[in-house]
Amino acid sequence: MEEKILASWIGIALYMILVIYVGVKYYAKIKSISDFVVAGRSLGFWVAWGTILATWFCSGTSLGGAQMTYLFGMRGVIMDPIASALAVILFGLFFVAKLRKLKYITVADFFRYRYGPEMEIASAIVQILGYIGWLGGLLLAYSIVFQILLGWEREPGLYLATIITIFYTTLGGMFAVALLDFIRVFIFWVAMWFGLYFAFAYVGGAGALVSKLSPDDFSILPGSGYEYLGYVGLFGLLYYIASWINQPLGSISCQDLVQRGLSAKDEKTSSRAAIAAGVSYWIIGLTGGALYGLIAKVLFPVLDQPEMAMPMVVMYTAPAWVFALFVVGLLATIMSSADSAALIPPSMFVRNILPYIKSVSEEKAVQIMRIIVVVGTLGALWIALYLPSIYFLTQMAWYMMMFVQAIPFIMGIYWKKANRIGAITQAVFNVAMWIVLGLYFYGQTGDVWAAFYMPGPIVMPLGLVVFVVTSLLTQHKSPPKELVELPA
Repeated sequence: MEEKILASWIGIALYMILVIYVGVKYYAKIKSISDFVVAGRSLGFWVAWGTILATWFCSGTSLGGAQMTYLFGMRGVIMDPIASALAVILFGLFFVAKLRKLKYITVADFFRYRYGPEMEIASAIVQILGYIGWLGGLLLAYSIVFQILLGWEREPGLYLATIITIFYTTLGGMFAVALLDFIRVFIFWVAMWFGLYFAFAYVGGAGALVSKLSPDDFSILPGSGYEYLGYVGLFGLLYYIASWINQPLGSISCQDLVQRGLSAKDEKTSSRAAIAAGVSYWIIGLTGGALYGLIAKVLFPVLDQPEMAMPMVVMYTAPAWVFALFVVGLLATIMSSADSAALIPPSMFVRNILPYIKSVSEEKAVQIMRIIVVVGTLGALWIALYLPSIYFLTQMAWYMMMFVQAIPFIMGIYWKKANRIGAITQAVFNVAMWIVLGLYFYGQTGDVWAAFYMPGPIVMPLGLVVFVVTSLLTQHKSPPKELVELPA
C-alpha cells in the first residue's frame, strides 16, 4: 500500500506542475471578458470536445456512478450518465450552433435579449448560487480523495483543493481551463481502461462477472410495480420520470455546458463537438463509473462506504502504477468541474448583473472576475467545511435552474410568440409548485432526494401550459423580442 501511495504522490506532483505551467502561460493572453470566459471563441474541435466531455464527467459520474450501480444496478445511473449524455447530444443538435452564431458569452445573455433584464438577472442569480454550491461539493470530493486514498484529513484536503482551484482558474481563465480539460480526458481514460483490465482479470473476465450478477442489475426499466430506487407505485414512477428529465431539461441551459459550446471557433465546430462529447460521455460514464460499481458488487458484497466502490476496486486489483494513474485521473476529473464552477459565478456577475450597478472597462471587468473567483471559491470552501447537507443543496440548485429557465430557453429559441410576461409567470409558478409539492413528498417519504425530484414530472407540463397561455394572452402588452446577434 505504501508503494501505491508514493506512486500517487509522484503522479499528482507532476500533474500539478503541468497545471501551474498552463495557468501561467495563458495569464498574459487574457485581455477581455471574451478571452477569460469563452477563450476568445477560438477552440478547435478536439479541444472543444475534450473540455465539454471533461467538464461533464465529474466525481458524481465516477465515484457517484459506481456507488449507485453498487446499490441499485444500472437503474441507479439513469440520471447520470445516461440522461446527462442525452442532454449534451440534444444541446449539440438543437441549441449550441444557434447560440454560437449569436455570439453570446453567457446563457443569461440569451434571457436578456429574448425576455428582458428580469429573466437575465434571475438566471444569473440562480446559477451563481447553484455553481458555488456545486463547487463546495467538488471541493469536498477533493478532500475525500485525499483522505481515503492518500491518508489526509478532510480539512487539509479542502484547503489545498481551494488553493489549486483559485490559482489556475484566476490565472488562465477559459484558455487554461479548456486546454487542461482536453488533457484530463485522456489521463482518466487511460487510467480507467487499465483499471478495468486488471479488475476483469481479477474477477475472471466479463463472462464471469455477468454470471455473478442478476439480470435485474443490468435493467434501466422500472422494476415490478414501477419500483425505482426503493419506491413503488406513483412515487416510484414519478422518481423514474424525474431521473430522465432532470438533465435533458435542466442542463441544456446551464452555463458550464453553454460556456464550452460558445468557446468553439464556429457554429459547426460547436455542434459537432457537443454531439461527439455526448456520445463519448455515454461510453466513459458507463464504463468509468457504473461498471466499476458492478465489479465492486461482486468483489465486496457488503461495503460500509459504497461511495468508495470505484477506488477500492482499483486499490485491490491493480498494480501501483495503475493506482497512481487512477488517483491523478480522478483528481483531474474533479478539477475539470471545479474550475468550471469557479469560473461561472464571476462571468455571470460581471456580464449580467454588474452592468445594472456600474459601468466598467474590459480590463477592470477581468480584474473583478478574478477577485470573484477567489471570493466564490472561498464561499464554496465555507460550505464544504460547515454545511454537511451540501450535496442536497447542490441538487436543489440544479433543479431550480430547470424550473426557472428550461421552458423559456427552449421555447425562446423555437417559438416566436414566447414573451417576457410568459417567462416570468412560469418561473414564479414552477418554483411555487415545486416548493408546495416538495413539502408534500417530503412529508410522505421523509426523503430529501424524493422531495426534490418527484415534483418535476408534475410541475414541468403545467409550467409549459402556463408559459404558452400567458404568452398568448399578453402579446400586445409584451410583444415578443427577436434574438439578436451581438456586435463583434
